[in-house]
Amino acid sequence: MGQIIYSATGCTRCKIVKKLMDERGIAFTEYDMKAEGKDEFQQFYKANRKAVFRGPEGVEFPIIYDGQEIRQGIASSVAYLLAGKKLDGFFSVGTLHKEWVDGIHVSGGDPFYSEEFLAVLRYLKKNNLKLQIETKGKNSSILEQIQAEALADRVIMNVLGPRELYGAVLGSEINTEDVSKSMTLAASFPEYKYQTTVVPIAEQLGDEIEIRYLKPEEVASAAKFIEEATGSKKNSYLIKLFKPSESKDERFKAVQPMEANALLKYRSMARAYQVMTEIEK
Repeated sequence: MGQIIYSATGCTRCKIVKKLMDERGIAFTEYDMKAEGKDEFQQFYKANRKAVFRGPEGVEFPIIYDGQEIRQGIASSVAYLLAGKKLDGFFSVGTLHKEWVDGIHVSGGDPFYSEEFLAVLRYLKKNNLKLQIETKGKNSSILEQIQAEALADRVIMNVLGPRELYGAVLGSEINTEDVSKSMTLAASFPEYKYQTTVVPIAEQLGDEIEIRYLKPEEVASAAKFIEEATGSKKNSYLIKLFKPSESKDERFKAVQPMEANALLKYRSMARAYQVMTEIEK
């Protein structure tokens, strides 16, 4: 079968994806969920409810389906049409609307496919969209190319923790010089901010594993890491609460949520290195 695209009347992003399929000679059938395709979409949604993201404002369109794979949102759809499953990890369903596209993760995919990833960004920018990208510090060479080609309008860098705990929080080994380079690059984009979520980490203590939250002094060390990489104490830096119910790590789902006012000490200590530090409201 060819592609099926589920769209919504007046959806500009749907038009861009349809144009791409036309350009590449990809046969497709369209079902407009606000018009004659309403019943078909309801059947599809009922059968694939777990695979379709529904946010506070409803279902994000377009959705494409080839009988096996479902991709939702403009970035994920364009990525799949251009490169198939190679770019899985780089894209997720976005939540921004109008001209802004998010759900783009520089650190999430295989850097071997960096050129295919960049091709998606080029296509989105060619269609007058503004791109918000996120990075955890990995794949700084890709971020460098994005900066060189002006392929992003806003960068959010998720600083996972201090240099010495970065790999532990990430869950895999990482070259912290790669992270430092990403920090430096992030500050060169038109809009940027750094943020750290106070996450739990698992520490080996003898024969036992202790699960604890990042400490205030460790988040302060992360703020210092940013200062060292950027040469500035005046970067936008946000400290966020961890939400156990949303954790993808089963070990952390049962962790007691931290009280919001507990972040005040984190903010106070981080401001020694990033004076614009704020806490999530």
